[in-house]
Amino acid sequence: MSESYDRMSPEFALVQALGTIPVIADPAGGEPKVAALQPKKDWKPPFLFYVPSEDSEESDLDGPNGLQSWAGTLHCVAGTHRGLQLLCARAKKALREMRGEVCRTPINDPEQGLKGSVLIESVEVAQSSPDLLEMEVGLYRRMYAIRIDYQTEEVYEE
Repeated sequence: MSESYDRMSPEFALVQALGTIPVIADPAGGEPKVAALQPKKDWKPPFLFYVPSEDSEESDLDGPNGLQSWAGTLHCVAGTHRGLQLLCARAKKALREMRGEVCRTPINDPEQGLKGSVLIESVEVAQSSPDLLEMEVGLYRRMYAIRIDYQTEEVYEE
């Protein structure tokens, strides 16, 4: 690890994993329909968005030890209840398959000054809401609490 060590959030890895879901992925190779905080205005269902709630690093007597944890809520949104069930099953599978993966930051990410990779040690997924029908927009939504334990493998400046 370089001397310019800085903790990395695994959010890029979360988006990469969820972007493998066929109905979320952009067939033209663009960005998948996964966003932080809220969906984009022009998105039609199905789509996913997440809200981060925790990003921490464990410490021992000498200070930070590299074992890091990220938590958030994943919102799955679909146009039908059956579509919601399928989207949720695919999202849970994609998240669970992250375990043991080394995920590299996107090559051309202008918003992120640091590049590197994270090792995903474990992913916990637990449903945190009942299935909801959002009456104002006629869409179905289910939320999951997610916890990702990871280590920063490598951080370097561009």
